[in-house]
Amino acid sequence: SNCNPKVASEILRHNPVVKRENIPPHDQFVNPVLQSSYDTAAIMKDLRIPSVAVAILTVLLNATSGWARDSAPVEPSLGSAPKAPRGITGLPGSGPRKSDLTSVFNVNGNSREQVRQFYNAVYTASEGVPIDSTADTTNCIPGTDSAAFQTAVLWRINWFRAMSGIPADVTFSAAESAADQSAAIMMSANNQVLHVGIPPSWSCFDSSGTNAADNSNLALGVNGPDAITGYIWDYGVGNAQVGHRRWLLYPQTQVMASGDVPAQGPYAAANATWIFDANFGGPRPATTEPYVAWPPSGFVPYPVVFPQWSFALSNADLSAASVTMQSNGVPLSITIQPYQAGIEYGEDTLVWFPSALDPASYSTTFPFNGADTVYTITISNVNTVAGIQSFNYSVTVFDPAERGADYVPTIISGTKVPFVNESNLYSCTPSANPNATGYQWVASQSTNGNLSDKALDGLTNFMVSPPPAYSIITNPPVGSGQCFHLTHTNPVPQLLQFTETLLPAADTLLKFQSLLGYATTNEVARVQICTNDGVWVDIYTQKGTGGSGQTAFVPHTLSLSNCAGQITSVRFNYDYVGGSYYSQVSANVGWCLENIVMTNASQLVNFATNATVSTNFNFAPAETGNWILQARGVIFSQFGLDWSPASQVTAVTPVTINIVQSSPGSLTLMWPQGKLLQSTKLAGPWTTNTAASPHTVAPTNSQMYFKLLEN
Repeated sequence: SNCNPKVASEILRHNPVVKRENIPPHDQFVNPVLQSSYDTAAIMKDLRIPSVAVAILTVLLNATSGWARDSAPVEPSLGSAPKAPRGITGLPGSGPRKSDLTSVFNVNGNSREQVRQFYNAVYTASEGVPIDSTADTTNCIPGTDSAAFQTAVLWRINWFRAMSGIPADVTFSAAESAADQSAAIMMSANNQVLHVGIPPSWSCFDSSGTNAADNSNLALGVNGPDAITGYIWDYGVGNAQVGHRRWLLYPQTQVMASGDVPAQGPYAAANATWIFDANFGGPRPATTEPYVAWPPSGFVPYPVVFPQWSFALSNADLSAASVTMQSNGVPLSITIQPYQAGIEYGEDTLVWFPSALDPASYSTTFPFNGADTVYTITISNVNTVAGIQSFNYSVTVFDPAERGADYVPTIISGTKVPFVNESNLYSCTPSANPNATGYQWVASQSTNGNLSDKALDGLTNFMVSPPPAYSIITNPPVGSGQCFHLTHTNPVPQLLQFTETLLPAADTLLKFQSLLGYATTNEVARVQICTNDGVWVDIYTQKGTGGSGQTAFVPHTLSLSNCAGQITSVRFNYDYVGGSYYSQVSANVGWCLENIVMTNASQLVNFATNATVSTNFNFAPAETGNWILQARGVIFSQFGLDWSPASQVTAVTPVTINIVQSSPGSLTLMWPQGKLLQSTKLAGPWTTNTAASPHTVAPTNSQMYFKLLEN
């Protein structure tokens, strides 16, 4: 939920600073006028298109003027899920689950606000973490990935498990993660997903990698946390049993592993997630419900609701079961996938989808109109050890960017005129989230925030996430100078965010010129703002055309007046919403930006953070002037919730008070100017004493502190 780049390095959860490395220049786009012939074989290798498509592709290339040689859309692939292990010997994680083991995550699915915060704080924390991989697919070096990236993958796994109401305390095995690295690089090098029967003739063949492939979910064209989401989605032909999902949500599992390689040249990104441990078939731990469903009962954010719905129940026969599904009370036509008994994919599971949707297509998304939508599910005629049973539950699909009726804002209270170099006590309203473990405070000052960037000074004014595998600053496809270039080498959003944290005025404007070249309709250019709630909101969108797109830069002027007086972050988001995409790095592929200008804006600087266990915070400003204070709750010791509204205060220097004894036991206070404040505690709170100078203080039975506020 944190969108403030200045605070990012200070916050308790991991939010790495993106660094720019020396990256070789990207492939130059092909001028269609000069290109008179096409090397079909070379294109086939570059685009990774099956050979049966050669004839069609050749016709397309020769018939389409202006087609860039390396501009063919691609999409991720999962292949089929691995089958259940033949035994548990040699698998990691043996032993019963400790009865006193506390889950890493837990959430009350019946609380809309808890789920909304869990999604915005934890799920999004695993997005955009740099992989910083040392893998080299060309030379078959599996390498390693950053610890932060591996942690992000683990967070994503446990997030889904917590939402499902099963133990969310999975850990990673280092040995199996190393084997998964070998599996991932084999999949990437051979552009294929294969669990068993991998031939020794494969590029980067490795015996530990083949063993890992047999014990892991595998993905090609996507990696890291996004691969985990892909497994829960379980798109693609051959995944009618949602086996990838079922293994991630197998209640008994305690140990997993993961290996990831980034996209490199002609090689796609890949992931291998080890999903079997020695607890397979062991005692089933306690779960929130007797079943495991996805989406689960309760409130579920719409981005993680997918076409195929599933209901898993241990030791049950679902072969004769029926399903009914209603949307806000209206019956839906559904199709039940062929039932497969046994434990090939974990617990017995029933899978269905709304008949109007194509569950195998990566381009298919579950419909959502923006309003909370209640789906009522009834599973009937389930044969269990207790006899024939029925199960009823409801799923409310909602937008996590929209606060509900149970949202409680964080409000700061305390003096508006703190004294310089003194402890001034502030407090905030306590978080209603039962997983809150503390609070975070941020203080900052404002200065001029105007800027003009023509992409001539590197990334001085921006940070990029995820780190691109190409040079983000390049020559524009048309015209002169330089531009920022965003494209999808991986099927994840590419972000270019202002490092400035703004405090816009009513007349603040963002101006820029952009050109959206080759882009599918699944690739969307967005300009987004983020204020106190940590949710990014579109203020400009442009979809790809599915073809060559624009041929000239177009100027844009956007007002930030709706953010006036609010702490605001701004970013360019070349978004990916699922389906096919262009993975090439030529400048005429993707979104180019130039001549970026911000006017009439203030930016916040000199950020200082403070973590507290309680809701109290002592603020000691280092200098006079205007300061901005914010506070927020923290859950699970590291994930920040929504920031409070900005509290503007003015720090001043206290005036000296002269004290003389006017009579036995009485003191007279004298001051040249200012307002007298008093408190029974040195740390405050301070109240105004309306007396004028001189003021006599009579004896009391308690201590009293005084200080002056300048006029």
